[in-house]
Amino acid sequence: MKITIRFYGPLDKYGSQLGLYQQEIKSDFTLAQLVEQLGVPYSSLGLVVVNSVKRDVGYRLEENDEVKFFPIIAGG
Repeated sequence: MKITIRFYGPLDKYGSQLGLYQQEIKSDFTLAQLVEQLGVPYSSLGLVVVNSVKRDVGYRLEENDEVKFFPIIAGG
């Protein structure tokens, strides 16, 4: 299966220079497995969105899903 992945802010170091790329994954792959495969620390993730819908790490990815990783945002 092919999915599209996009990283925002400081998480873009886990992606390509454009912050957007496509990746082949096996079927029945969850967001948790994708996060682990990409090496993104859970402590850095603020929000994960798949096809414009917030998803938890148990979500099973589907062909042509677009996954967006947003960092934790802190303010003062």
